[in-house]
Amino acid sequence: MRAGDNYVTLSPVYAISIIDGVLWSNSQKLHHRFQFADRGSGRILDDTIEIHTLELGLYNIRESELEGAPAADRWLYLLLYAQDYAPDRLKELFPEVEFLRAIDTLIEISEKTEDKAMYDARHKAIRDHESLIKSAEARGEVRGEARGEARGEARGLARGEARGELYGKLKLLEQLLELPISTDLDLKTMSLETLNAKIVDLQQRLRSRQ
Repeated sequence: MRAGDNYVTLSPVYAISIIDGVLWSNSQKLHHRFQFADRGSGRILDDTIEIHTLELGLYNIRESELEGAPAADRWLYLLLYAQDYAPDRLKELFPEVEFLRAIDTLIEISEKTEDKAMYDARHKAIRDHESLIKSAEARGEVRGEARGEARGEARGLARGEARGELYGKLKLLEQLLELPISTDLDLKTMSLETLNAKIVDLQQRLRSRQ
C-alpha cells in the first residue's frame, strides 16, 4: 500500500512453495494449505495470507493420467515438463483458459530469455574485443616507444600499433572459437607475417562454423 490508500483495496497474498522432496513424512498429501490462525480461539484470518506447499517427492503422475487429475497435479506437471513439449502439444494437454494463458506466458518468457542471452553474448563479445584491442594497443605502444628510442620513435610507434591490433584480432578469434588464448610471450615471438597468417586461418575456421 501507499500512503492514503484504502484498506479495502488490499488483495490476498498467496505464497506457493514447490519443494524438491517430502516436507511431511507422516502424510501422503501432495498439497497443503496454511492460513493465519489464532491458537487460542481457532479463528482464521480469511482472505489475507495463504501459504501453499507442493511436495515433488510425492508427485508421480504420468501424461496419460492428466485428464481428470486434480488441478494442483496438472499445474505441477505443466511447470515440471513444459520444456519437453512443443507449444501445440501443451495446449492439447491443457485446453483450459487458465492453462493456455500460462503456456503463452511461458513461451513469451522463453523467447525473451533466448533473445536477451543472444543480445548479451553479442555485446559482451564486442566489449571484450574492444578491451583486448585497447589493451594490446597500449602494450604495443609501449614496446613501440622502446624500439623508437633505438630505431626512431615514429617507426617504433607504427610497428607497436600494428602488432597491438593484430594481437587483439587474434585473441578475439581464439575466444570466439573457444581455443586457448595466446599469451603475450607467445605473440611476441611471432613475426607480423606469422600473425597475419594465423588470423586468416582462424577467420576461415570461424566462417566454416557459421
